[in-house]
Amino acid sequence: MSSDVIFEGGPVPYRPKQAVSAARQEAETVLRQIPGVQGVGEGRDGIGDPAWIAYVRDDHTARQLPARIGDRRVVAETSGEIGILPVGGA
Repeated sequence: MSSDVIFEGGPVPYRPKQAVSAARQEAETVLRQIPGVQGVGEGRDGIGDPAWIAYVRDDHTARQLPARIGDRRVVAETSGEIGILPVGGA
């Protein structure tokens, strides 16, 4: 385990010291202003190019997303409502 990893118990390691790029900050700023956007991530579009993934509550929210931010497409992933679990699980 790397010394900068705090939590390894989930599907993605949590690395709070990992720098966030200016492009990622821009994408998060733009997308989180749209009501219904539940989260933002990085991934790939349908042809394998880098894309911003916007986790949205519903199809209505997906239609509000910009086509691109910077040099990447924005891809909607309908997640539904995302809530916070209480400490200790469900």
